Amino acid sequence: MRNYITRLQHFMQNEPYARTRRKVSRMLREVVPHNQQYRPTGMCPSSRELAAQPGSGVAYYGLVPAHTSTLAVPDDFYEHTSQFIGLHTKPNRQEEVPEAFVVTLDHGRLYADNFTSIAIITKGNKLVGDASFQFANRDLCRPEDNNIFRQRYFLEPQEVDGTVFSLLSGGGAGEGNFFHWLIDSLPRLHLIREAGLLDQIEYFLVYDKTRRFMLDTLAPLGIGPEKLLDLSTHRHLQARRLVVTSTVRGRLTHTPSWALQFLRDTMLPAATPRESFSPYIFVSRRDARFRHILNEPEVEAMLQEYGFQTHVLTPYSQAEKVALFAQAKVVVTTVGAGLTNLIFCQPDAHIIELLPKSFVVPEYQMLAARLGISYRHLVCESTRDSTVYSDAVNDHLTVDLAALRQLLEQVLEPESVR
Repeated sequence: MRNYITRLQHFMQNEPYARTRRKVSRMLREVVPHNQQYRPTGMCPSSRELAAQPGSGVAYYGLVPAHTSTLAVPDDFYEHTSQFIGLHTKPNRQEEVPEAFVVTLDHGRLYADNFTSIAIITKGNKLVGDASFQFANRDLCRPEDNNIFRQRYFLEPQEVDGTVFSLLSGGGAGEGNFFHWLIDSLPRLHLIREAGLLDQIEYFLVYDKTRRFMLDTLAPLGIGPEKLLDLSTHRHLQARRLVVTSTVRGRLTHTPSWALQFLRDTMLPAATPRESFSPYIFVSRRDARFRHILNEPEVEAMLQEYGFQTHVLTPYSQAEKVALFAQAKVVVTTVGAGLTNLIFCQPDAHIIELLPKSFVVPEYQMLAARLGISYRHLVCESTRDSTVYSDAVNDHLTVDLAALRQLLEQVLEPESVR
């Protein structure tokens, strides 16, 4: 009986079950009526225009002007990038980025009872369109399509007598993904600091305040766990003053230079170096649930010929991860959130990313391009050739040792000359 209960608990905690549970819960909320007075009665598309209305209780701070963002994506990588059924996943080489802003709302409400939707609501019960978030099929939806307008079941709001800043960013951040936390959530702190509001924040709303990487990355900014609220208790809140920002990546693809510089300025001084770190590092995912290298012992043996040292990142603090990547000259790793730490590499570092052919995604190539870091990729055989994202994301891979050796020698020959 005890074994049965343990297996049931593990099943309920796994991601496919959690995803199904969230979907069913969302469907029920659209059927069962409860507290419908909390459903917004309309929408204000523009925070700036809302702030200009007398008596709105809204203040707007425009910080980074709208602009055109361009990123270099090599043709061979573009062609290799996976195209999943029903999803747009080819990298955008150019996109129009809206203005980055901070908006404050007196007696504002935030509703986030599922990670695909964040609704920011005024004291007059209107959705703030450009400050809210709706995500479907790995893409942003129009504010008017926010599922809160279809919802019939609403929780009572938790009243917070203070100023609350939301670090919620939706999508993968809601699942506790390190990449989305570092890229889509944490740089919002730069925006409120630029607006002169950071010292006024009494509480910070996050998805899960028990996550070690959240605590590790907030600590250098003087934000401790006593200041954190999370969605386990505050899925619907009303604050004396609610503070939110625009999305960090305006269209959810191009990471802005200001966000990366903020992360480097914040995290690099707090790095904890070790004398034992080799500048040639192989980052293993052997402790992850998916995307394992099936011939990893052979890969490790070959890399050791060139002086590479293997690291599993999970036991490291964030300060140790930052130090590891900051001193690295060459990084070899499988696609995964741990590679987000390439942000802390020096400009002369080299990245070699190993990708299963069914899951060639552009996030890390685009990060390297923004930072001006040398990037190479190797597309590897995968355990299946799926075009369904939820299947492909779990694929393992087998590395072509000869192809990897060729990439290494391209990188290491000029390195040895230096």
